Amino acid sequence: MAYSMYDASATPCAQQLGALIAIIDKAAAHCAANKIEESALLTDRLYPDMFCLARQIRQAADFGCNTPGRLAGVAGPALEAVDDTSFAAAKARVEKALAFVKSLTPEQVNGNEDKVVTWMAGGNERKMKGADYLQQFGLPNFFFFVTTAYDILRHRGVPVGKRDFLGTVNWL
Repeated sequence: MAYSMYDASATPCAQQLGALIAIIDKAAAHCAANKIEESALLTDRLYPDMFCLARQIRQAADFGCNTPGRLAGVAGPALEAVDDTSFAAAKARVEKALAFVKSLTPEQVNGNEDKVVTWMAGGNERKMKGADYLQQFGLPNFFFFVTTAYDILRHRGVPVGKRDFLGTVNWL
């Protein structure tokens, strides 16, 4: 069986969004157990010029649904363009993104390697061929934001490890 655009986009996005949901649950539990205000973690960042945790989660959800969605030519859910102020709201955002990714079919995504993907970024229209969009822009950004969200939580003592980051893996 050939490796497809669907396999390369929807599958890893679904896996990592699912892992991010579990990580968010661990962060909420950590805050409750240690009497930490959720806002302290949600507004935390690794470096002053980086996005805060809430924005990292927001960006991960956006890239997680937009990457396979744009390849399929299907608009993702309307996710509010504001940072969440609770882990419950952040989790709901990621759950919406995951549900959307799971709604996509291989037939919608496959065969779009040369399709021109167009989107707006920073007030400018961007265009790339599907395979280039996936490999050079969509997935690298998605993994950057998921990883950075994980790193902020790990740095602040939330008990997450590599297996949490990987989520559900189909081991043989």
